[in-house]
Amino acid sequence: MHWILQENMFQESEWLNMIQTLEKLELPFSVHKVVPFVGTLEPPVALDTNNVMCMGSYSMRHFARLNGWTPGVFDLFDQNFEVQKKHWGELMLNFDSHVVPFAQAKFEGTAFIRPIDDSKHFAGRLIDGEEMAVWQEKVVALGENQSNGLDANTLIQVSSNKKIFAEYRYWVVNGEIVTKSLYKQGSRVVYSPIVDERFDVLVNKAIAIWQPHDAFVIDVCDTSDGIKIVEINTINSAGFYAGDMSKLVVALEVFNAEQNATHKLRV
Repeated sequence: MHWILQENMFQESEWLNMIQTLEKLELPFSVHKVVPFVGTLEPPVALDTNNVMCMGSYSMRHFARLNGWTPGVFDLFDQNFEVQKKHWGELMLNFDSHVVPFAQAKFEGTAFIRPIDDSKHFAGRLIDGEEMAVWQEKVVALGENQSNGLDANTLIQVSSNKKIFAEYRYWVVNGEIVTKSLYKQGSRVVYSPIVDERFDVLVNKAIAIWQPHDAFVIDVCDTSDGIKIVEINTINSAGFYAGDMSKLVVALEVFNAEQNATHKLRV
C-alpha cells in the first residue's frame, strides 16, 4: 500500500517509529499537511491505486472517501456509543450514560461527558455542572460557527464519575489483537508495552461479540468494578503510545492483501 502520513500529527518518537517501520519494509509513503475539517492534502497527491492507507486526523476520511481509496480510513463515525452499548452492554465503563443534546445536559456535581460518536468535537472529560452551564451558553451563542463543529444539538453522553486505576489501548485488525499499550496510570500519563493478559481476556470477549470495523482501536481500563471498555477509536487517527507500529503496519498490509486476493477471486 501507499501510506499517506499527516505531518505534526503524532509525537516525535511515534513519528520516528512509523517512518522507520515503513522504510524498513520498503513501503511507499508521502507526508502531507491536512486541511482541517475537509481533509484535503497539501501537497496534493494523485495515486493510481486503491491500495492507500491514511494515518492522521479524522478529517482525512472525507478525502479518502472522495478518492475512493481503500482501505483509506476505517471510519467509525456511525458506530457511536448507542450502537456500542447495544452490543457490549455492561462491559462498557459508561454503560449508565444517558444521551442528550449538548445544550440540554443538566447535572449537579461532576460528570463525564463526550460526543456519542468519533466526531472529535471535543475530547471526553470530567466537568462540573456549573462549568458545563457556562460552556453551554457560549456554544448556544455561537450557533453553528464553532471551528470544531460543536453546536447545541450535538448528541453527547453524560455519565457518573468512575474511579479508574489504569487505562490501556489495543489495536485490533481482522479480529485479532495486534499490539497493545498502557497509556495512563491514575492521573499520570505512562506509556508501556507491558500489559497484563487479563485485559486481553476482555478485549477478546468484546471482539467475539462484535467488531465495529475490520480494524479499530479499543481502550479498556481497570476499575473497582473490574475491567471495562472505555471506548473505541478510529485506528487511523489513534495515538501510538508504546504500541508496536511494525506489527500494526504488517497486520494492515496483510489484511489488505487478503482483501484484494478475495476480490480477485470473486471477479
